[in-house]
Parts: sequence; C-alpha cells; structure tokens
Amino acid sequence: MDPAVLGGPGNLVTLSVLAFHTHGDLRYLASLPPDFVVDAEGDTVGQSFVLDERARVGVDLTGKGWAVATEWDLFTGQLAGDPWDIAGDVDARHRETMGVLTAHSFVPRVATVQGLLGPVQFTGGLQTSYWGLGMVANDGAHEPTFGRTDFGDRVLRARFVTKPNGPTAPATFVFAVDRVVEDETASWALGQAAYQGVMAMRWDTAASHHGVYGEYRDQTEADGERVTRVAMLDAFGEHGGTSESCTWSMGGEVAGITGETSRVRTYAQPEGVRVASAGATGYAAMGMVSGKLGGRLRAGWASGDGNPDDSVSHDFTFDRDFDAGMVLFDEYSGAIEAATYNELADPEHTGHTTDGADALVTEGSFRRATFVQPMVESKVTDWMSARAGVLGAWSTAPITEPFYTYRNGGVATNQLGVETSGRWLGAEVDWGVTLAAPSSWKLRPELTVQGGYAIPSVDNGNPDRSVLALHTATARLRW
Repeated sequence: MDPAVLGGPGNLVTLSVLAFHTHGDLRYLASLPPDFVVDAEGDTVGQSFVLDERARVGVDLTGKGWAVATEWDLFTGQLAGDPWDIAGDVDARHRETMGVLTAHSFVPRVATVQGLLGPVQFTGGLQTSYWGLGMVANDGAHEPTFGRTDFGDRVLRARFVTKPNGPTAPATFVFAVDRVVEDETASWALGQAAYQGVMAMRWDTAASHHGVYGEYRDQTEADGERVTRVAMLDAFGEHGGTSESCTWSMGGEVAGITGETSRVRTYAQPEGVRVASAGATGYAAMGMVSGKLGGRLRAGWASGDGNPDDSVSHDFTFDRDFDAGMVLFDEYSGAIEAATYNELADPEHTGHTTDGADALVTEGSFRRATFVQPMVESKVTDWMSARAGVLGAWSTAPITEPFYTYRNGGVATNQLGVETSGRWLGAEVDWGVTLAAPSSWKLRPELTVQGGYAIPSVDNGNPDRSVLALHTATARLRW
C-alpha cells in the first residue's frame, strides 16, 4: 500500500527486525529581491540581499507491521541581510525580521505512528498533505519548476488506506479525519479551529494516475463567531508514454468549492456569503528519450469575484506552495497583500480591522487569475540541468486592491490608488540552472541558480512598465 496518497511517510515495509532511517535537506538560499512601491503612500518593499536558512530533518523507525516517523523544519528564517520594510507580522516567511532562533523557526511537520489493521493501513498523528498536482493540497516537499517552497499543509490526521482487490491492484481508497494545524486558510497557532473529513480514491497503473478527492471543512475563526462550512470536490489525472524517439506526458487537476462563510462579510450580506469557486491546472510535455531536450506547457485558472459586494464569493486560491513563475505572484502580489492588510488594520483608517482581512494575505498564492507558461528543459550532462520559460497572466476579475477600491466607492482601483480597466496582470521570463550529485550518493550536494524578470501591467500598479528582477542561489545538502 502507498500511504503517501494523502501525504505522510512512505510505504510500510514489513520487517522481522528494526530498521532505522534518517533523511534531511539543509538549504541556504541567497536572494536579491526586487524593490517596488506597494501602496499609494509610496511605501516600498525596501529589501536588498538576504540569506535564508532551513534544515529539514526526519527520522523513521520501521518494524514488523508498524512504523513511526518524525520530521522537522529547524533554524528556519532569514539568517543574514536586510529585512523588508513592510510593517506588521502577517508574512508567514517573516521577512520583516532577522534570526533563526525564534519560535517560528522550529516547525514540526510529521509525528506519526503507522500500522496494519488487517487489510487496512492506519496512520495517525501530525502529517503533511499532498494531492494531484499540488493545486489545493501541497506538502511543500515537491520542488517547483521555478522559485521556492517554504510551507506545506500540516494536519493532525487519522488516515485509513485500503486496497480491497489486493496490494498490487490499481484501486486505492482513503478515508481521513483532520484537525488542521496550518494551511493557506487556517492556523491553529492563531486560534482558528478547522476540521476536515476526507474521502479519496486513486487508480494507479504504470502509465497513468487518476484520482477523486472529496472534502468537507468546518472552520471557526479566532473570535469564536465567524465560521466557514464548505465542501470541495477535486479530480486529477496524469498519463504518459514512450516511443522510440521521445517521451510524452500530460496531466490536469480541477476542483470546485461550494458552501458558505461568515469569515468575509459584505454590506449586502452582513451575516456571511455563499461560496462558489473553482480552479484548474494542467500541463503537456514532450522530450527526447535521452532527456537531453524537452518542452513543457503549463497553465492554470482560478475563478475571480467580479462583484465583491454581492452575496456570493467566487474567488479561488491555489495552495501557496504551487508555483506560477517566481516574481509576479510570489514576490510582487505577496508584498502588496501584506501592505493591504496594514492599510485595513491601520487605526487611522478604521476603528477595527476589517473582518476577513487576514484572508487577503496568501504569501503570493496564485489566485483569481489565469496563467500560461511555455518552457524548455534540458539535461545538459548527468549532473547539470537547465530550464527557461515565459509566463503570461490575466486576472479573472477586475484588478482591485481592497482598501483603495473601497475608498474609491467600489470602483476598481489598484494599490497605487489608480482606477483600473483591463485584465492583463503582466509577464515574466524565468530561467534556472541546477548542478546536482547523482541520487546514488548518500550525501548529495546541489546548487541551483535562478533568475526571474517580471513586468507587471499598468493596471497592476506598474505605470512605467519597469522590470522587477529576482536572482537566487540555493545551496543544498541532502541525505
């Protein structure tokens, strides 16, 4: 059985003796982020060179029919350099501070016990969660095409996995009950109580993977009053093949959410709004059998709310560890979201922070937009690979910044206080080169250098069409 269907440790191996295994990923990430204006007051990101650190370590102990596992992110944060100038403590990466010995620098990811209950495999405890292409459930352990991953959905989960037709059969059924520790919409540490019931089915063969995932979520905010009750249905599929001269693969994932929430309220619906949103992503790839050269086309769509003052919310947000480029959303939109929260929480602007303002800070997640990203990839040598791509993005709703749009009487206005009329968000060019030791090495050093160059549109707050450049160098040691 494969308990990794919904995250967590790998296959449970039945051994007559104990087996002890450790794994780790020590990461140092140096970056030169872009600087830009984030609001109409002229405030800027104000961050120059910065060096991030993270040590992800794990231990697994496996016996006859049982296993225990733990994994931690340690000494996580900005080790040296310049913190950004955006005030407040709303950024989950804590770019406003320096230091790797703070409370948020030590994050437990996994603490599970696993065993066989007849034909059912049970896993209980703290787990990460991943599904499909990582659009809605992402463990933060899958390397993106460009950019970085820093988070991972974490839940206290009781999970039951079974293959009713035998261990080699393609069908796998999963049932789980969760208490959310942290994901893109809830944090236990911040007082939000979110519970989930999950049912999933996968069909896996040598050439294809398909699955259907259903989830019901009940979430109560820290005030104990505002609640969210929604259901989500997600389906994904991947298929690939090889001919004499080339390989090909394609995949897609689509999800829809329905329900109601009072986390966000409007004048039309002060008691809460209905939720009706959807998202989709997919890719198609083809390359030489040798892997020397290949091409890939990625795309994504997230519904947007064209009328934020009515009784229905259509905004759909991808998981924050899903990558869509490395500048336009992750850096640019992420900083603007944090600045927007500060505007909404400023006591000079309002008597109290607007309900749901914290939901606007998504760490630059891909949301209410469409993107298309063609790219080329090459395995230059056995130890060197390279890739380059172009991304274009459009908004699926009017381009707005909530604070200035509200102050402008509801007319769509961006973060600079300028009215908007188009849907074009901008474009960016990304490239990356990776030098990596063979996977057979016990200690595997790796170096990745990346560059991203984005030109946000005029409507998206870039009146002079300036280029925002991000350069990163990531050194890793895996074992």
